[in-house]
Amino acid sequence: MEPAWMDPLWQDAWLGVAPHLRQDDRILLPEGNWPVADVAEIRTYRYVIDIADATVLFLYKARIAGISHAVLKKIYATWRPVFANEVFACFMQPRRWELFRLKGRPGRHYQVIQQYLNARKLRRCSETIFFTHIPKTAGTSAWEAIARSVRSKVYCESYEALVRHPLVAANFDLVGGHVPLQILAHSAAPNDRFAGVLRDPLARFRSAFLHSRRMSEDPRTFTDTMRLMRETSLTDFLSHPDAKMEVCQQTIMLGFAFDGVYSSKVEQEIFDRARVAVEHKNNLFATTRRLPQFIDRMRAQLRLSPLEQSQSVRNASDLIAQTEDIEEFEASVPKIRELLTMEQELYDLVARGEEH
Repeated sequence: MEPAWMDPLWQDAWLGVAPHLRQDDRILLPEGNWPVADVAEIRTYRYVIDIADATVLFLYKARIAGISHAVLKKIYATWRPVFANEVFACFMQPRRWELFRLKGRPGRHYQVIQQYLNARKLRRCSETIFFTHIPKTAGTSAWEAIARSVRSKVYCESYEALVRHPLVAANFDLVGGHVPLQILAHSAAPNDRFAGVLRDPLARFRSAFLHSRRMSEDPRTFTDTMRLMRETSLTDFLSHPDAKMEVCQQTIMLGFAFDGVYSSKVEQEIFDRARVAVEHKNNLFATTRRLPQFIDRMRAQLRLSPLEQSQSVRNASDLIAQTEDIEEFEASVPKIRELLTMEQELYDLVARGEEH
């Protein structure tokens, strides 16, 4: 039975590779709703990619940081490229008799891998900028506008990849991802910079809440906290011990080192570290109100020209379809405001700095 594909690019990748599969193949691909295949094994990965004895790799390019640089270099040089699109680069381990047939890499969809493997040679700057992508702060729009012309870059979807395969920051002009600043700092040199965008805290949490409730979303891709927000009433969620970490996620992403258990006892320490980060004279932080100016400043630091057209901010919520969710959120606003006190203080600090 064919799966109900949620993304045509995933379907295209499977259909592109399927005709080449052999019964003794061992496939490694990202978690998702994949078909059954007549092969020896199908194994999935999330953020960390362990090749082990796999003979077929569906490399999800957004998670390229999750594979060992040395392993990827070997695969790129010796495995057979069989299909690639905007999302995937797929390789098969060749049989011995196929080795003589290996040729150069096909087309533009493999260029991301080429650039990643040669990032150090492609550098234009002497320092690295680390961009902490805080969810629901227009971070995707900002990253795309900043990174589109940067050849020496890498994006990390999760800190798990960095823990397994620590970055060599000196290889890149730009490093970004859904990774807390304090974890990125382990890879930074003294003169490197940190950057990020902050959003009005109530609006940011509202966006996260509506995202968790969208019917089109696959909850298997959610964090435990997002699933909890989807499956329980907002009132119950706000009473849960993990609620404050979600409500105050901007402060958490900038100030929590994730080296212990989060509790109210460490909140002041977390806030103080976040404040140091946003106030440091070499760092680049802005609110979404000044997103175009932030993008221009970042591009200037990376020796790029300003964008000719302003970057649009994505909004995937269907406000009509989610009327009940919005009403539920509005009813909880007083309680939410109680929880986001330190978050609001941090946001106001950055906003005031933009006025000078």
